[in-house]
Amino acid sequence: MRKLRGTTLVSLLLLMMFVLAACSSDDGDNGGGTTTASGDCDPSTLEPAAPPASAGGSGSTFTLAQAKPTLTIGTFGDRTGDNANIIIPSHNAMELAVKQANESGDLPVTLVFKPLDNKNGSGDTAPAVAQQFIGDPSVIGVLGGGFSGEVAATGQLFSDAGLLYFTAVATRPSLTDSGFQTFFRGVANDNDQGAGIIEVFEHLGCSTVAIVDDKTPYGAGLADVAIENAADADLDVVLEESIEPTTDYTALVDSVVAREPDALFYAGYAAQFQLVAKQLREKGYEGIISSGDGSKEETIGEKIGAEDAEDVILTCPCPDINISEEEDAKAFVADFKDEFGENPGIYAAEGYDVANVTIEAIRECGADGAAGITRACVVEKVKETNYDGVSKTFEFEDNGQVKTGAVSVFVIRDGKVAEVGTVDSL
Repeated sequence: MRKLRGTTLVSLLLLMMFVLAACSSDDGDNGGGTTTASGDCDPSTLEPAAPPASAGGSGSTFTLAQAKPTLTIGTFGDRTGDNANIIIPSHNAMELAVKQANESGDLPVTLVFKPLDNKNGSGDTAPAVAQQFIGDPSVIGVLGGGFSGEVAATGQLFSDAGLLYFTAVATRPSLTDSGFQTFFRGVANDNDQGAGIIEVFEHLGCSTVAIVDDKTPYGAGLADVAIENAADADLDVVLEESIEPTTDYTALVDSVVAREPDALFYAGYAAQFQLVAKQLREKGYEGIISSGDGSKEETIGEKIGAEDAEDVILTCPCPDINISEEEDAKAFVADFKDEFGENPGIYAAEGYDVANVTIEAIRECGADGAAGITRACVVEKVKETNYDGVSKTFEFEDNGQVKTGAVSVFVIRDGKVAEVGTVDSL
């Protein structure tokens, strides 16, 4: 290796001294980020940089966006029992409404949908379910109870808690006469439906009828209304029976066959009605077989059997939203099918409307911020509502009953439930 010459070594040393001097004398005027070390590892010596002029404002720190508070809309009913097919469509539609409301981004809160199961809709188990909602301060409204018995057993609990209780399904007339201060019903009640089936029998020229109920609050109430209206219409009620749900209706069927009524009306639920209808046909009964909304599920014709179910009549205070020509109804049907892969079933449209009436109340209460959304405010806004839903316009009587009372008539053909029209249009 070659040795450095003396002059070369001196030149190199001088160059290094010049560079070190230049670095240590930088006063920051050239835009560099160098700072003088404080020597005591103190972060307070770090100065945040000023934001660029385009950022706006005079602040020098970044503020995190505040998350919206969360509120809960609840519901409960028979989600896993014998009549879940009557309840699930409305729950699905409520879920859809909540999802769409959150996606709209115009609420001061984020909504959570919470459905709870009350298997078979028992009034005995309903209060414990209700207390789960009442005790949760995030719950701002409960959309049912689906069956009349569970609503009757819980209405006062929700009333005492000041919590909105809004059913899309339960139809027993006395529910709106029970003094529940926070209760609303989004469908016609059984005063309308019981009268409606008798009008159907009159229209068809029937003169004798049998009326049977399942001893539930819903069934017994509906049968009573039908019997009263039959008397007013001079129809001869040749058989009145109240029979708890069973699997063997031989005694009832024998009584009906012996009396040969022109028509039979069963006030109860689908799980039992399919057995009654099938066993009647097996014993040779040729009269009209009918039931109310408790039996109107999409698969009831298949469960009875297409041949035995032919011309079975059903009534419901609910139109078939799938055949509506209204644009908002068509949009709802399309959205429901996209979300759940099937057409909306019984009370889906009503469940969607009941949810949206509630969401609109929440929106109005929160016009000046989330703090305005209280249980009391939501109840008051629902009471004052005038809302055009996909099933009807929502306005309420003082007792919480929706003012629109139309009842639709359906007939089973080739195993499928098909709408005929409203009772008034026959």
